[in-house]
Amino acid sequence: MHFSPARRVVLFLILVFAFSAVTFAFKLGPFATMWGPAVAALVTSLLTRRKLREIGWKPWPVKWLAVGWAIPVVVSLAAYGTVWLTGLGAVPNPTFLERARITLGMPAGPNWLLILAAFGYITILALLPNMLFALGEEIGWRGLLVPELAKFMTFRQAAILSGVIWCVWHLPVILSGSYGAAGTPRWYQIACFSAMVILSAIVSAWLRMKSGSIWPVAIMHATHNGAIQTFFDRITRDTGHTHYFTGEFGFMLLPFFAATAWYCLAKPPKEIRKTDGERSLGYTSSALNA
Repeated sequence: MHFSPARRVVLFLILVFAFSAVTFAFKLGPFATMWGPAVAALVTSLLTRRKLREIGWKPWPVKWLAVGWAIPVVVSLAAYGTVWLTGLGAVPNPTFLERARITLGMPAGPNWLLILAAFGYITILALLPNMLFALGEEIGWRGLLVPELAKFMTFRQAAILSGVIWCVWHLPVILSGSYGAAGTPRWYQIACFSAMVILSAIVSAWLRMKSGSIWPVAIMHATHNGAIQTFFDRITRDTGHTHYFTGEFGFMLLPFFAATAWYCLAKPPKEIRKTDGERSLGYTSSALNA
């Protein structure tokens, strides 16, 4: 039986939401949940005879790995820097410094050196453990969904639709209260998080198609989680309404992710020659050989 890209996407979505429903119902934990998209992608590939190399396993060129790391770092620094400079939040948080000194074994020394060490530890040394979680999602969303959508849609359409789907996939855990932030209304959290996910999905789709590999987006995802959740959130001290602006459920990441997403849509991956009668907008030659 021949599976068109559209049919392959439908099968993948049925499987990924079914697997996620099982992990959610049986409370199997975040690792199982985040690897649901990977399982769905691999099963879909086997059932529809999609070559597994199309997921994009090649780890080069190195510059794209660096870009994947730099994007969330720059976006986070810009967002939190704005929060600190405007007084919407303060830095550093004494609790963070105290715990960092214990974790890093630095009982003495200037705070700036401790902060740099903590940043390096969280965003570089702890990158591999974070990637064990992030890779599960990326194999599904950017390893299968985005490339298959791009076979029958423009890159803009594929990137935005993949973001909407990714956002919907997150909603059950947010609505259940299993994942979220304290101190702000639930509707506000959902609005900010949804916008952030869709914008970052556009950037991730661009990075996947430009690089031809899932590794840069896995690094981007893992660095995003570590930098925001473990470093910038925790080093920021609440000044009263800080939670409305910080984190994945606050506002301040949005304008900077929006600017990055706008650039990605304005400079999409180049169109390549059509193959097998399928429209393949969004692929680069490197992506086909991934």
